[in-house]
Amino acid sequence: MIQMSMPSAIKKICNKLRASGFEAYVVGGTIRDLIMNRQNSDFDIATSAFPNEIKSVFPNAKPYGNFGTMLVIADGFKVEITPFRNDAPGRKPDYVFGGSIYTDLARRDFTINSIAYDPIDDELIDPFDGIKDIKKGVIKCTGSTRRIWEDPLRAMRAARFQAQLGFSIDASTLYALKSHAKELTGVSQERIRDELTRILTADYNFDGLVTLVITDLMNYIIPELMAGMGVMHSNKPVDVLEHNLIACKVIRNTLPLRLAALLHDISKPETAVNCEEGLRFPKHQIESAAAAREILQRLRFDNKTIKKVILLIENHMFFYTENSSLADARRLISKVGWENIYNLIDLRVADKIASGFDRVYSPGLKKLIMDIEIIKNEQCGDYQIKDLAVTGEDIMSELGISPGPQVGQILNILLDKVIENPSLNNKAALLEIAKTTLAAEQLT
Repeated sequence: MIQMSMPSAIKKICNKLRASGFEAYVVGGTIRDLIMNRQNSDFDIATSAFPNEIKSVFPNAKPYGNFGTMLVIADGFKVEITPFRNDAPGRKPDYVFGGSIYTDLARRDFTINSIAYDPIDDELIDPFDGIKDIKKGVIKCTGSTRRIWEDPLRAMRAARFQAQLGFSIDASTLYALKSHAKELTGVSQERIRDELTRILTADYNFDGLVTLVITDLMNYIIPELMAGMGVMHSNKPVDVLEHNLIACKVIRNTLPLRLAALLHDISKPETAVNCEEGLRFPKHQIESAAAAREILQRLRFDNKTIKKVILLIENHMFFYTENSSLADARRLISKVGWENIYNLIDLRVADKIASGFDRVYSPGLKKLIMDIEIIKNEQCGDYQIKDLAVTGEDIMSELGISPGPQVGQILNILLDKVIENPSLNNKAALLEIAKTTLAAEQLT
């Protein structure tokens, strides 16, 4: 017997609808998560009431989305109340209200989401054996595999639920994903981006990504990734595609890091050069960063995320050994900033794990981590021109030179001096160096 623990605020909403003469059921993923004891602060209610009738019961309800949904906030819970739908299933603006809870459940995507609960009578309604599939850990289409392609984004949702729940996908459903993969071309890049984000940041993201690959869906999401299939490394046990997927699996769970890991070697196939020991990929990080920029812009990611991902990919092949100096660590920080230096280390570690290397933290990487701790207190910001104790205005005023490239050249020389010796980052010392630099230039 399944015990449903329903917040009192949700019961009150259903009670109020029932008292006004309408049916009301908690539905969908909310019920799935409750059965699985997963936390959920958002609740969906299906009702026989039409939008104007919902508004009459809850005067503060606001329209939400395109399907007659009304949003109610109750005790901190976000509650979406939607009329039963009685039209042909699918995502479309022309929808028909009416029907019953059974017709409403029949048009939902997967059996695990086609369950309703009546909190007043404490009754579960499960016409498609969704509870059994939850217990088995299986994702299966509701009624027919055509459910997926009534809204092609449901194909990505199948992979997303797999990534979030750790479930397997029913064989017929998996076949349906592959047989109609090209229909994903009709879905907007923004909707694809949102589903991809949920897959990447889920606990079982590798499983979801593999499903996108083997069903050909990835060809319509990030086709550039697929070029890595079968392209073998000389020093790794997996091909370029799997290497990228594993790196994404093992890296710390933030969206920029997982995007960077997924795309960090994406241009290896096009940079591949045959050598005696096998394929090598010169400057692949530069080409991969450029490709990643195009991909993330195409998928409409925000500029802040894109900038961070590109920066990490461009610099992930940094060189640091036991003999590297503190100045080398400062130069690396100058390239990526304090905000990203530990993210860059995370990416290097994930890269090594995905390469199958026995020693993930090399002596050089260990030394970099220690050196970063040493220089944390130098108070030179990100070791960039903006962090110098002098400005371009100071240089022009003290040296009597006009605006132009020469000012920038002097500032870069000063920055290099500070990176070598942070104690020089005071106005008097830097202006003296600037004068000496200008005098030397004039002599030559």
